[in-house]
Amino acid sequence: MAHSQYLTYAEYQGYGGTAPELAFPVLEFKARKRVDYVTDSRVQGMETVPEAVKLCMTALISMENVVGIQAQAEQPVVTSFSTDGYSESYGKSMGAEDADRGMTAVIKEYLYGETDDHGVPLLYRGVYPYASV
Repeated sequence: MAHSQYLTYAEYQGYGGTAPELAFPVLEFKARKRVDYVTDSRVQGMETVPEAVKLCMTALISMENVVGIQAQAEQPVVTSFSTDGYSESYGKSMGAEDADRGMTAVIKEYLYGETDDHGVPLLYRGVYPYASV
């Protein structure tokens, strides 16, 4: 069973997500593709999407909304301000590589120990001995 979404906007809001509804479809798509890449698309073959995946998607969508490449291009983080000798720093900007590593770490944290409908760990990247998988 292929899933067109792993998480609906209503579920996302229920888990505390705050990204705008208009941005949600693209953010959900990006997060779903990231999960599919790390899990070798095992969630796509599952009967139902596990809650761990939905929670992971919520975290990824929220991160993508704030630190993703598109978010950084549209809303760059101000890291310093200087005028007439007065200078102030507001924080460290997260680069695209840092954001990518952070999102992969979130997937590994949320999905560690989770298995698909055949008992294959979602994070397993090797060849599984069953021909039906």
